[in-house]
Amino acid sequence: MKIKFVQWLMTGSAVLLISCNTANDALEQKLNDIGDTQKVLLKKIDNMDKSIKNLALANKNKPADKKNQPPQADPNKVYNIPIGDSFSKGPANAAVTIIEWSDFQ
Repeated sequence: MKIKFVQWLMTGSAVLLISCNTANDALEQKLNDIGDTQKVLLKKIDNMDKSIKNLALANKNKPADKKNQPPQADPNKVYNIPIGDSFSKGPANAAVTIIEWSDFQ
């Protein structure tokens, strides 16, 4: 009697496990879709990398355009800035005046 019960239990377990196998098809399809999407994204990333490399190469080979460059600062130029009625510390006829600008917001 005990052996019959164990056989029925094993048969029932096998049927239950086989019937649960149908959900794997849907899961497998989802995994395949994710894999396909990942391949598409990787191709797009590769194309973007190639485009970036081509742009960097084109920019490297491009001659320098002096019109678009900001003017170079002349370290020997003396700027005359009127002090006006601004607060100052020290003599009015000092050889060097240091100006500090700040914006209080």
